[in-house]
Amino acid sequence: MSPSYWGPKAVTFWLVGVVTLLMLYIGVEGFLTPETAIQSFGLPLQDASDKSVVWIKADRDLFMGVFLLALMGLRMRKASMVFLLAATGMPVVDATVVLQHALDKTPSWIHIVTVVYMLIVSWMLYQQEKKA
Repeated sequence: MSPSYWGPKAVTFWLVGVVTLLMLYIGVEGFLTPETAIQSFGLPLQDASDKSVVWIKADRDLFMGVFLLALMGLRMRKASMVFLLAATGMPVVDATVVLQHALDKTPSWIHIVTVVYMLIVSWMLYQQEKKA
């Protein structure tokens, strides 16, 4: 396999795919079941009329998933790396919000694990990009 190749035969392609599918799932879940989505995020939904706030997060996640899917479809490894690295700030803020405002701090771990995962995948993409 050529060092410049990035597609289904590359491990990092599928590692980016995991983030992509997760973002698509979380985005769709936020629109269909906002109460469940915000509890999974780590915060309670205080009032049913606050669903629009959950939809803002769902929109963010859905956009990220669609954009990453487009980058994968176009086989854009470097752009995927830059986007993942730049987007790492989002789960950092998410974890901070949960730690500061949630009664149960346990859900913050998923945001922290997401940060670590995105940094590792970004680093792996960078290593491949250096060889290309």
